[in-house]
Amino acid sequence: MKTTTFLSLLLTTFSPALISEAKPLSYVGGTMVMQENDETGHTVSLDYTFIPTNAFGFYLKQEENGKEILMVTPEFNTLLKRWNLPDGQGNIFNMTGAGLARYQGNNQPCLWTAFLADYESRRWFFSYEPRFVWDGDIEKSVWQRTRIGIAPYLAKYNDLNTWIMFQVDHHPAKHDHFVATPLIRFFYKTYLFEVGYSSNQHIMINWQIQF
Repeated sequence: MKTTTFLSLLLTTFSPALISEAKPLSYVGGTMVMQENDETGHTVSLDYTFIPTNAFGFYLKQEENGKEILMVTPEFNTLLKRWNLPDGQGNIFNMTGAGLARYQGNNQPCLWTAFLADYESRRWFFSYEPRFVWDGDIEKSVWQRTRIGIAPYLAKYNDLNTWIMFQVDHHPAKHDHFVATPLIRFFYKTYLFEVGYSSNQHIMINWQIQF
């Protein structure tokens, strides 16, 4: 079993704009720090939202499944569409970055873009994310992720919110093409934390903070 964890201690203040999904935009003037560990490696992003529909920041990913690739890029996030519905909210986002990828001492230009479509009510959550990555001569890949979640109880913003989720990843360029991960998410005011265990025996630990 391979375990990957990152340790963090950050004190923050927050606006209720954040709901239970790790979205790529904060409120105007807000900064978001997000860190993910999954079967493909480790990701860190730091983004600042300067208008309601756009954020700019920094993206770093260390891939470990298949090739040890380090990607470093600026990141530009855009809210393409939002639906405010009676019982929930739907969104479509785009996230894009261009910079450098490094593999075995070889630096290459890289480009990546992803779309995130989600729907969330107080009880249900659904999302789908396709991602396209070009790492020069190192690797070219397309992968996709989908999630479904349910809240076992309905909590208010100032309470601890809990979600039980199931995630499926399809990475044709990696050793494990399909990976399923049951996970549990905890969300409380400024903090989002989730932990799961994947079908290829990896522990997944993710967190997000906005301030």
